[in-house]
Amino acid sequence: MVRQSVVLVLISISLFISGCAGASKPKEPEGNQQIMVLQSEAETAYKMAMLDKAESLYIEVLTSVPNYAPAWFRLGNIYTRTGRQEAAISAYSKCLELEPDNQKAWYNISLVRIKQSTQVLSTASRQGNLDSPVGRQIKGLLDALNNLQKEPVKSNNQIKAAL
Repeated sequence: MVRQSVVLVLISISLFISGCAGASKPKEPEGNQQIMVLQSEAETAYKMAMLDKAESLYIEVLTSVPNYAPAWFRLGNIYTRTGRQEAAISAYSKCLELEPDNQKAWYNISLVRIKQSTQVLSTASRQGNLDSPVGRQIKGLLDALNNLQKEPVKSNNQIKAAL
């Protein structure tokens, strides 16, 4: 009888201790929920133009979910905004591997390529003779690309329609 009482007391103490140990730990988000939290934080940082923070959070998301095309797309945007054109093209290309029909990624990668072409032609225009046939072609293409990248001027009808 005494032995059974001692065993019951020991079992009760063990249960009490294990119950207290389990109750003291706050629950961490698990798996997909944690990734969703990171994605949400990254998106918030991106929208607030906190690009360094957004970049690190998107990279963290991609560490867990490397085939998540929206994160690759956002990284491409971040790299474009911060002047890292080759990294932007790589990120957009990864997005397009995962989502070949993503027109925004196709459009953005083309804008980065236009910017790169403009920089190359700008450098080329400072080399050699601009009055040569090739020099005139370089100048003409550079002018066309610069005009292409200008903000379009809105007509009065477009302004009224926007209001």
